[in-house]
Amino acid sequence: MKHLRHALWVASTICGIAVAQAELRPDQQYQGGVQVKSSTLGISFTLPKGWLGAYKEEGGQAVLVLGSNSVEGVGLVIFMKDQTPAQVVAGLNEAQDLGAGVVLELVGSVRTQGSRVTARYLNSQYVGRALALLGSRNHVIYFYAGPQKNEALYGQLLEGLAGSTRFQAPVAARPQPAPPAPTGVARQWTQFLAGKMLKYFSSYNSGGGGGGISEQRTLHLCSDGRFAYLDESLTTINVPGATASSGGNGRALGRWRIESATQNSAVLLLNVDGGGVERLRVEYDGDKTFLNGQRWFRVESDTCR
Repeated sequence: MKHLRHALWVASTICGIAVAQAELRPDQQYQGGVQVKSSTLGISFTLPKGWLGAYKEEGGQAVLVLGSNSVEGVGLVIFMKDQTPAQVVAGLNEAQDLGAGVVLELVGSVRTQGSRVTARYLNSQYVGRALALLGSRNHVIYFYAGPQKNEALYGQLLEGLAGSTRFQAPVAARPQPAPPAPTGVARQWTQFLAGKMLKYFSSYNSGGGGGGISEQRTLHLCSDGRFAYLDESLTTINVPGATASSGGNGRALGRWRIESATQNSAVLLLNVDGGGVERLRVEYDGDKTFLNGQRWFRVESDTCR
């Protein structure tokens, strides 16, 4: 199923803070034993105790990744919106590509009993178990994969999730009100930044071949009011006979606008999808652009359309 490789990639990049609220929100984590719900999909269930859930929405795909500190394996909760039961079954009929060369082949056939759809997958080392529940409009797939020795436990976890699942009528998401159109100096700043990419570079070398740190930050400010931010860093350590390096990246999407504008400066407001607000002071001296006092290069965006 194509969703699984994407879901496992999400597991390696997701970050957030554990919260007590039950509503699933992007980039948030939820403790085991908590009942969570997606009001817009009309689906709720209880997380298994001892398993931390991390929720992500990416490219129209919603997935909750489950991990445990005591049990080997990974669990996935994949939400299927506006798809037919036949499409769910077709996805489960495919081999499960978990990435890193790990592919689980379907054993036997997918079984459908009423609103339940089950499947089993296997290779020489790992086993995968899937249990899908079909709703009237939206559906949910529970999936666990890991060492074959844990198969019985995976089955119990799936049944626990299924037993706690409830379907309700979906609640339409409230549209966000459009911000007021910029006027005067704010409009000039908006036109100055719209469709542009702001890029910042930073590097440090310890000298003597000992290594260093490099960072690149990119902010795309699209004309439709959307923004995309990417922060990439690389740390290199050199010691006699060995070299080590580690990298990281962060990213955010959302909407942007200008406020508190004057002729020489303004505040760039970034409303991050899923919650969070950032305010950056932007300045222009007639030649160079600065964010919070740091020089950023301003060029045409290669991401905005």
